[in-house]
Amino acid sequence: MASHEHKIDQPYYGRPPIPPEAPAAGVRPLARRDASYALLCHAFRALTLALIAVGVVALVLWLVYQPSSLKAYVDSAQLTRFDLDNSGTQTHQLRYNLTVGVSIRNPNRKQAVLYRRLDAVALYGGERLGYVDFPRARQERRSTMEVRPSFRGQAALAGAGAAAALFGREKGEGFFSINVKLHTRVRLKVAVVDSAEYRPDVDCYVRVPDPGNATAVALGFTPTQCHVDDFS
Repeated sequence: MASHEHKIDQPYYGRPPIPPEAPAAGVRPLARRDASYALLCHAFRALTLALIAVGVVALVLWLVYQPSSLKAYVDSAQLTRFDLDNSGTQTHQLRYNLTVGVSIRNPNRKQAVLYRRLDAVALYGGERLGYVDFPRARQERRSTMEVRPSFRGQAALAGAGAAAALFGREKGEGFFSINVKLHTRVRLKVAVVDSAEYRPDVDCYVRVPDPGNATAVALGFTPTQCHVDDFS
């Protein structure tokens, strides 16, 4: 009888506690998963803010340093010879001696212009008359420089071509329409920083008095503004 009784001084705790179940293999705890997601959100938010800040800075710099296009004018143009050898053959020789003064204006207050390439070509009726290459140059801010290309020689024109017909018509008018182009390759310089390379070509259409027409020579040459490509 006594063997079945519990002693009062010995504590009794009932059933032993049940240990918690271990997480299934390959399944991360929820708290760890939430922490990783929060970290990813913070990283994405930081990257977005950084991109917005870079965009704002780029926009401000673009607005502050956006370059204005160059300006160009033909201030003078003179022909001392411009005649067509009409020998009756299918090809005529156009003999010419042309000098042109072109002023190029850099209107920018912050950017100097570095000319890596500067050359000039003259055309008449689509036919090329000559080519002049200039050395590299630097144009300071808000300054004007002048180039004076001279074209001298002869060019073959087809007797029945458009250039020969144009010559006959303009000879009677006393003025010859000549196209002068300047091809450039430039960089803009702000302090010690160079920009990307640009190719703003200059296109000038001028009417030059016929040196053999006294009336046209007396009227003289009218300065002409040229078209200049934007910095793009």
